[in-house]
Amino acid sequence: MASVRILRSPHRTPLLLTTNQGLEDITAQEFEDAARAAGVSVAVSQATPDGMTSYTHVVAEASRDVVLELARSLRSIHHILSPEYTFDLPETDPMTAIRSVLSDHDVPGMADASSFRVSTLRRGDHEFTSVDVMRAAGAGLVDRYGTDVDLEDFDLEVRVDVRENRVRVSTQITDSALSKRQHRVFQPPAALSPNVAYALLRLPHLTDPPGLVVDPFCGSGTIPIEAARYWPDATIVGIDRSAEVVEGARRNVAAESLENRIHIRAGDALALPDQFQTPPDLVVTNPPFGKRLGAGLDLVSFYGKLLLAVHGALPAGGWFVVLVLKPGPFSGALQDVTAAGSVSFDVRHVRRVQVGGLHPRIFVMQKGG
Repeated sequence: MASVRILRSPHRTPLLLTTNQGLEDITAQEFEDAARAAGVSVAVSQATPDGMTSYTHVVAEASRDVVLELARSLRSIHHILSPEYTFDLPETDPMTAIRSVLSDHDVPGMADASSFRVSTLRRGDHEFTSVDVMRAAGAGLVDRYGTDVDLEDFDLEVRVDVRENRVRVSTQITDSALSKRQHRVFQPPAALSPNVAYALLRLPHLTDPPGLVVDPFCGSGTIPIEAARYWPDATIVGIDRSAEVVEGARRNVAAESLENRIHIRAGDALALPDQFQTPPDLVVTNPPFGKRLGAGLDLVSFYGKLLLAVHGALPAGGWFVVLVLKPGPFSGALQDVTAAGSVSFDVRHVRRVQVGGLHPRIFVMQKGG
């Protein structure tokens, strides 16, 4: 019989939080901030635990209900998983061991579920497959609860993850991703996920809330909406050159009841200095990838013009955060305009993230004095 270690107690709660690859540390810091504000002690806050990209592991010294409420308030995450117990696999007949442990131990939520499914993340060199794990675990849960398996329309998802010879059993708390929180009346192709937009806003680590935040390629309004939620006293402006996109973004802003906080208007991102009497404290944007930029566009030239425009709009000490798919042309443009003495940006941070199967870079820059 495998030795089972229970991970949760009445006053100590572990969670696994999923996010985009490259944003795991932001999730860890966001959870720490939320816990601190609630007076909850955090025992563990670990990005990419055991090398698991897109995951953050936290343990808080509080009841499950309290910690789940904190986790549900986070804006950088997709899903919440509740780890329940772990055990080691024997070298012989490991699938029988998985079935036996699952049939002998409670999984929270299973008693009330009318259907369930098992999913797994398997890492290591094994003679068995992920499908074998799911079948063995599912059989164990059917043995214990008699509940139907439904791979599509399920009440509860049980995670049985295997790393080398260690098995962790968890339940997925969230039915739908918390990152799908915005009301998308207007949905253009490849719209930025709200949790990535939130991460862009956190990365400058501003000591004081900004007065004016501008997104010169606002698209569906994702960044302005996240900015309005993050800084409730800031003025938020979104700009786009497409009349159709401007109208769509306004509809999305209205769906969030933020039309009094966010101003969406038509304009040219490359003529930014002419559009503001009061300079923005922060420019955050996701320039369009691919078709919207036009076939054959010289990206170095485009990014150079954008850098000049943002530099001209910002005051000394102002911040520019930009998500770019092609970091090479962007870095080349930055080098060109800096060498020419046209701009003075200090690059504070660059990171690679995964967004919709692509791997763009986030550049965080501050205008020099």
